[in-house]
Amino acid sequence: IHDPEGIFSTIPAISTGLLGILTGNFLKNDPSDGTAKTKKMAILGVIFIAIALVWNLDFPINKNLWSSSFVMLVGGISLVLLSIFYYIIDVKGYQKWAFFFRIIGMNSILIYLSGMIIDWEYATDGMFHWLGQLIGDPFNAVALAICYTGIKWTFLYVLYKKNIFLRV
Repeated sequence: IHDPEGIFSTIPAISTGLLGILTGNFLKNDPSDGTAKTKKMAILGVIFIAIALVWNLDFPINKNLWSSSFVMLVGGISLVLLSIFYYIIDVKGYQKWAFFFRIIGMNSILIYLSGMIIDWEYATDGMFHWLGQLIGDPFNAVALAICYTGIKWTFLYVLYKKNIFLRV
């Protein structure tokens, strides 16, 4: 794959992954209780967002170039969102509503890699083309996207029920 920006976008992209690794290590190893972890992540996320917005004045937030200011912005937003969901699901224990996402998360790498073997778009179009025609523009794309997600989720649900998980 040719990357016209070369190393200039590779290092920030690696930094994005490292932010995720560091956050995971923090959640596993920090001895604080869940509420304290939530506060730390949320505060750090807001700080990252503020740094990105100030940095944007000199070095624009640019997803295509994967600029370092972009890394700070998405890292900050991700930390804030993670802190919210961590608090709701893990600290407060409201887990039932997240079952849909749990199914996806339990085999996320498998569903990502399955796209190399299974043509999910072809399967969706084959099964639900009639629905797209029935609904018509502009909502047919939304309906087919929901069906696409539903087919993949159903596949993951079957694997979940059979305790089949891809571990890396």
